[in-house]
Amino acid sequence: MATKQLKVVKPVVVTKKGKVEVAPNAKYSHEDIAKKFGKKGFKNAKHEFELSDGEIVDRKKAAKVAEKAGEVKKGIKKLHSHQLRQGLGIKEVKEVK
Repeated sequence: MATKQLKVVKPVVVTKKGKVEVAPNAKYSHEDIAKKFGKKGFKNAKHEFELSDGEIVDRKKAAKVAEKAGEVKKGIKKLHSHQLRQGLGIKEVKEVK
């Protein structure tokens, strides 16, 4: 049985207090999500990503997964949400209201 290739799905923000906010899709940036927490929450938040298997990982691991899956160009050390959108060909940026 073939296993599905792991991919980076969408950005996730984790506050210092442990609150997790997952973007609905890859159109959202970490900054869009963090706005929900206010300035203090944004300053203390960790910018992470959700993988296709549901695991939440840091930017370094997300960069490795995205590169292996062909979602981004090679050589990215820490993945940023704009790099994922660019690699996936997403032009529209979804703003949180």
